[in-house]
Amino acid sequence: MPEKNVDDEDVKAAIERPDTGDGPGTDNLDDLPESDFVGFAEDYAEAGPQAAATIPYDRPVADFIDELSATGHVTHTSYKKTSVTLHHNAGRLSHQGVLDVWRVRPASAHFDVDAAGAVAQYVKVNEYAWAVGNTFGNQSSISIEMANATLAPNWTVGETTWKNAARLAGWHFAEVIGERPSRSNLFYHHHWSSTVCAGPHMDQIYDEVLTAVQVAYDHFKDAHSTLRPDTERVPVVRQR
Repeated sequence: MPEKNVDDEDVKAAIERPDTGDGPGTDNLDDLPESDFVGFAEDYAEAGPQAAATIPYDRPVADFIDELSATGHVTHTSYKKTSVTLHHNAGRLSHQGVLDVWRVRPASAHFDVDAAGAVAQYVKVNEYAWAVGNTFGNQSSISIEMANATLAPNWTVGETTWKNAARLAGWHFAEVIGERPSRSNLFYHHHWSSTVCAGPHMDQIYDEVLTAVQVAYDHFKDAHSTLRPDTERVPVVRQR
């Protein structure tokens, strides 16, 4: 008997869920501070306007950037990033399901990691995602969503999902932020606004998550790879 497709029902529930604590973090986006982003200018100039927007990660990154941009739920201003914030989907969502939620709800994040540990990107890494419901948090933090394995009240996240999210976070600390991950720069969503995200399960394993991020940071820092925006785009396979 085929498994039940929970994506559609979880998308609907996620859209209707109150008090998510996400969004732009301000009612007047015209008053956002000017960009303080100065990194990677030479790389962008050399790559030219046709360069792929996804990060040059060492694993595939599905590209949903243009589709998310079409929703209007992102601010295309770049800022210096100093932290990573982890979220949960509040649902057992696919990458497409996450986009479907954000087409309706005024929210976004830079990345999503699904139940299989696969990565998708929705917002360019230095841009202002509508992720944490706090202006400074949206300016300064890279937001990574994670698919849930179970729903309320525990909102568990599978080990494959959170470990791949931790690895992705470690890459960003090494390649974008340039600081070792610690309690002062690896956050859950509830650090920024009134929400239970990333859920009680993730709260219980924070120390384990931080250790995994630090291990990934050490790996990528030692690899001496360079952030370049001209990585090849990964085709998105639609499964509906």
